[in-house]
Amino acid sequence: MKQFTLLLLFIGLTFLGCSKDDDATDTIFVLYNQTYCSDPWEFAENNNELIDSIKNYFESVNIAISNVKIDDKGTPQFCNACHCLSGNRIIATVSTDDLDAIKAYGFQEYK
Repeated sequence: MKQFTLLLLFIGLTFLGCSKDDDATDTIFVLYNQTYCSDPWEFAENNNELIDSIKNYFESVNIAISNVKIDDKGTPQFCNACHCLSGNRIIATVSTDDLDAIKAYGFQEYK
């Protein structure tokens, strides 16, 4: 009987450990249309370097950004100014607490 009780306790604790924490901070997807050269983070030669640069930049300003992805589904602007859009989009998740802060950098909610 003692072994059965221990087994039930183990199973119960396992389920508690795997349950979703309702108090966890919610996250939201955000999107940024990348420019040719006026983004606040450092220039990168490829998408992997760009992702690292974005993460490092936002870490330095205390905004937690994660799941950063780059795609080319935006609409490029064919002009030579830094503020023109490259056609690359940066999609990531941030905590809802950081949403207003990251919007100040040109990100928008992405659903």
